[in-house]
Amino acid sequence: MRWRDAVVVGLAWLVSFQVSGQESLAQSEGPVALDTLRMPSAVVEVFRIPTPVQRTPGALVVLDADQLQNGASPDIEDALNAIPGVKMETRGVGGSRRIQMRSSGLRSPFAVRNLHMLCDGFVLTGAGGASPIELWNPQWLHRLEVLLGPTGAIFGGGYGGALVATSLATFDGLNTGLSFQSLNRISTTGSPLNEPSRVAIESGFSVTGKKTTSDWTLQSTWSENPGYRDQEGNAKKNLEFHRRWKPQPNVLHHVWSGLFQASWDLPGSITSEQADAAPANAPGSAFDARVDRERYWMAWSRTATHGQVKNGLWAFGQSSNKYNPFGTSPFYQGLKEEQEINGSVRWWRGETRALNSNMTLTWDQSAIGRFERVQIDENDLLEPGNNPRYAIESTSQAAWVGSGVRLEVTNAWLLDVQGGLEWVTRNTSGLFDQEEPIMAAYEESYNQLNWAPRIGIGYTFASNQHIAFQYAEGSSHPNTFELVDPETNTFADLDPEHAQTWELSWKGSKIAPDLSLSWAFNVYHQTILDAIATVEGENDGLYIANVEGLQMKGLEGSLRTQVILAPGKSLEWEMHGNLNRHQFGFIMEPLPGTPLHAAGASLIYRDRAIQLQWNQLWNDRTALNDQATAWAPAYQRSDLAVSWSNDKSLWRIGIRNAFDAHYSNWLQINAFGGKHFNPAPGRTVWTPWVWRITQ
Repeated sequence: MRWRDAVVVGLAWLVSFQVSGQESLAQSEGPVALDTLRMPSAVVEVFRIPTPVQRTPGALVVLDADQLQNGASPDIEDALNAIPGVKMETRGVGGSRRIQMRSSGLRSPFAVRNLHMLCDGFVLTGAGGASPIELWNPQWLHRLEVLLGPTGAIFGGGYGGALVATSLATFDGLNTGLSFQSLNRISTTGSPLNEPSRVAIESGFSVTGKKTTSDWTLQSTWSENPGYRDQEGNAKKNLEFHRRWKPQPNVLHHVWSGLFQASWDLPGSITSEQADAAPANAPGSAFDARVDRERYWMAWSRTATHGQVKNGLWAFGQSSNKYNPFGTSPFYQGLKEEQEINGSVRWWRGETRALNSNMTLTWDQSAIGRFERVQIDENDLLEPGNNPRYAIESTSQAAWVGSGVRLEVTNAWLLDVQGGLEWVTRNTSGLFDQEEPIMAAYEESYNQLNWAPRIGIGYTFASNQHIAFQYAEGSSHPNTFELVDPETNTFADLDPEHAQTWELSWKGSKIAPDLSLSWAFNVYHQTILDAIATVEGENDGLYIANVEGLQMKGLEGSLRTQVILAPGKSLEWEMHGNLNRHQFGFIMEPLPGTPLHAAGASLIYRDRAIQLQWNQLWNDRTALNDQATAWAPAYQRSDLAVSWSNDKSLWRIGIRNAFDAHYSNWLQINAFGGKHFNPAPGRTVWTPWVWRITQ
């Protein structure tokens, strides 16, 4: 290890923060109490029974509404990038999205895959493995639990992790009446020098009516963002309705419906020379390269509590249409249309029993079923009279059953064991144009059965410190275009990837009358069996195959402290860092697309209704190709914000990328012609304002 790496390793241990649960501004009816410590132990229920975060095996972070609804961004990118080991990217602000958790998303350059996405208990991830992350507007999220690594496989296959969101405050039957909240946000787009300034606009509202046994919420947002680059604009609008009611004191029903319409441009990547000379240049602008997407959904759930027994049933259905006026063909020559119907059903039951005054046993069972049917057609724009490039229809089913046991000794030992079985099947048929008079047949039949065991053991010592070991496994299935190459129509006959991960964690906190401190450190080692990669074959040709040797190992650390300076005045200091040593055996070292190191910090000063905030983000250099001969340089970004709030309104103004750093936020790996870069916006100014009316 070089001396610089050793220094950064040390800093990664020292520079970090713990994002812990806090009482949120948006969930309270009155002003935020700034004269008390906002550092209670976050409690999560994703592990079957309410558990403090610091006692959970593996890496788990909780983001509350104050961290999500900060008005700095129209999506959850900034909130996720404050978590060590997570890297979310968007093209522009609010455009295309992708997420990596410990490099688990490198096989999916254009979609969010290999992780599970749940909202209010509903499974949103489709049977094909894609998660519709664009549905989430952080303004309407009250809580987000982020699980890193195969811990997320408690919801099925996938070794990336899980995003488990809560969109509504807990139903309590109190504070009956009507409340209204309005959101407005404007932002500059960071236009390059010598170009006119452009403005992005976002507006929305939320109306909630509450009774002692029921409530309803209607909320909507719409936005227009002209984008930083020439072909990087996006527009979105959505409308959602929630209805909850309690026919019995211990039973809660929830109906959720909505529609989402969006369009985002695809600027295309450019070389490093182009990024320096003309960062707004966009090859896609000459071809109207973009994605238009519509989603419509309906969901229903029933949850109940009977003494020490809890159970729930969640059903979700969705219809989606996608229009892609450039398709997947080279040089923007295709017109791609996609129709999709998918749905999920989830059932869960858990029971907790006290064995004695110090020992508790929990046993739970769960089952998840997912269905998806997709039809995709692509035609050649240059010669529209020819046969379509391809026309396929794919049907996928995924079923998951799992059961687990947890044994807890009060303020001491914890043992958590779970086993799961996943069955995935997919059948695809259609035709491909191979530049011949006759269309070539396209056939795929995929059927896999996989186990996903998990075991965690932890011990609490010195009152508020916890050490834990966890071993977990998860699988990631190849998608249709990996099984059959659309360019050669060659059947790859791939097996699913299978991850085996061990992880050590140390979490703790210290609380004094005017000072609180919390920390979390995780070290992990993950081996991917049958990893899917593009490798060289005979005559230097490229093909997709299962390959051994992919390892992901790293260190994640976080530290957070808060000091009460005086009544109503506090200072919060948060830091995080992670070290990545991901490699692919003899094929590539290091693994491209992942920064060698990353770190960040946040400083918040609160004086009653006023808040001053500074955020810093640093990413080390990143390999851009398998040979590690092309690299994206390291960069830093600073953000500043000031806000004022009371029980009726919230005002903020901030500067994103205050020092106008030049970097790319959407790197293309192994790009043709060295076109790796998608320049991120320069300095931008943003300001949101929120009004609240309660009757």
